[in-house]
Amino acid sequence: MGEKWKVPARKVFISQLAGGTQLPPATGSSVGAAGTTLWRVQLNPVSTKTWDVNLVWVQGTVVDCDVAGDWLTVDDGQGTAQVEQIKNIPKAKNKFDKGMYLMVVGYVLQCGSRPVLKAVKVQDLSDQVNHKVMWNLEVTDLQKC
Repeated sequence: MGEKWKVPARKVFISQLAGGTQLPPATGSSVGAAGTTLWRVQLNPVSTKTWDVNLVWVQGTVVDCDVAGDWLTVDDGQGTAQVEQIKNIPKAKNKFDKGMYLMVVGYVLQCGSRPVLKAVKVQDLSDQVNHKVMWNLEVTDLQKC
């Protein structure tokens, strides 16, 4: 198995990425899989529990897209993130439309008020109602551990 898949994608809310901070390059743990940067995200605003992430899984609705420009914006109800390099995804749908509900796995390129992800996998879940309904509960439950 390739090095970039040693750590699974962490399911997070976009609002958690908005508050993320980049780990300093001087730390030995600051470089993630495949040479990507690690980011520290706080899981709960009233606790000190954090995760160091580089590959994340988010789900949300497309609110803006430009396939020719190779990006789209997803909103998970808690925030929005820009997803770049969507044309490089194997077997990805060639056309993304506003209102589609997507699963996005990607490397974190930037945190802050507008997080940016480099797409690794994008999947249309629009016809999978349970995925949308269960997402908040699933992420919350996984982060309790």
